Amino acid sequence: MKSAGARRSAVAVVAAAAVAAVTGAASPALGGPVRVTLVNGTTGEPGRADLLTLYRLGQGMEPVASVEDAAASAVLEAPAEAAPGNFPRPYLLQATYAGVNYNQPVRLDADGSAEATLTVYDPFDRWEDGGIGLTTWRALYRRQPGAAGAAADTLRADHIFVIENRTAPPRTFASDRETLRFRLPGEDALVGVPSVSATGATGMPVPQSPFPVEGAAAENDYAVRTAFKPGETEIVLSYEVAYPDERHEASLVAPRDSPEVMLLAAPADLTLALPDDAAGPAAAGWEFLGPDPDAGLNVARKTGVAAGEPVRMVFSGGSPAAADAGPAAFSAPPARPPPGGGRRAPRMVRTAPGGVPLRRPRLRHLRGDPGGDGRRLRRRFLAARLPQRDADP
Repeated sequence: MKSAGARRSAVAVVAAAAVAAVTGAASPALGGPVRVTLVNGTTGEPGRADLLTLYRLGQGMEPVASVEDAAASAVLEAPAEAAPGNFPRPYLLQATYAGVNYNQPVRLDADGSAEATLTVYDPFDRWEDGGIGLTTWRALYRRQPGAAGAAADTLRADHIFVIENRTAPPRTFASDRETLRFRLPGEDALVGVPSVSATGATGMPVPQSPFPVEGAAAENDYAVRTAFKPGETEIVLSYEVAYPDERHEASLVAPRDSPEVMLLAAPADLTLALPDDAAGPAAAGWEFLGPDPDAGLNVARKTGVAAGEPVRMVFSGGSPAAADAGPAAFSAPPARPPPGGGRRAPRMVRTAPGGVPLRRPRLRHLRGDPGGDGRRLRRRFLAARLPQRDADP
């Protein structure tokens, strides 16, 4: 039987633990060497970096250590500091090589140190060299209510371009000129500011900076300078257009040779039709697959679209009340890891995420509405409207 003193000591220990749990005991200050091994994924030999930087992650990215002209290996010192909430503080290791940033998350071990291997790739800047292509172009147009006080609804357009880099040996496609071009609606039709993001193997969308293309055929041609690393990179272009008289004519241009283009409209009674004056390649080859009320979509598809080919379509009608029943957004499949393994974030270039076998259209990558019906809508639409296609070159 415990004595009264022993019982008082036990109570004090429990009370101290309770106070620590409520107030949050400070985590130990950890810091130490981060040993980095650089590998050139193109040659298989030791790699180098023009700049190797360790970033502290929190509200943003704060550089805490860096090494210039790192070759084969390097050591950076993580500062000794306590992380809030008793969790290890996350870091990001970034190697800049030939103008492209390669990223690797880093967490310190219990002793405050860490080891990381970062793979970089030699660059190339000629698309025609092969091994890289546009595998997916999907565009979803949704009718949605206009802003408060607006006289009419708008159409929101989300374009997904997936670039697949299968170069062998693996290399990164990068150019100071442009890497992907697209055509925006005219300024008189745009509502708000368009946005562009890139997503690589990490699955983290990174904002890009589109710029007007000088000397282009149309003044509303824009481009990005996103670096396309080995694996898949997804580029998402989003904007809204005015929808006066419940009609909008989309005048697009294929950015690269595309095995297939698919235009989707929501709700299902939002119709798609070719313009009256459409002729030649712009009109030939279109297949209209909808509407499909169960999926809440209307769909038009065309295969074998050449780079620079006009893609024109008229969107009209659509029940405003039914728009909420359509898919809320959509995306391409998760990006594949680049050759050799590892997960790397897409390059964010402030100056801007796929021949290739033609696979079954990947509408399973449509995301449903917040109510959770999206997966069922995807299955119904895929089964009802899109037969299996054999892989071709």
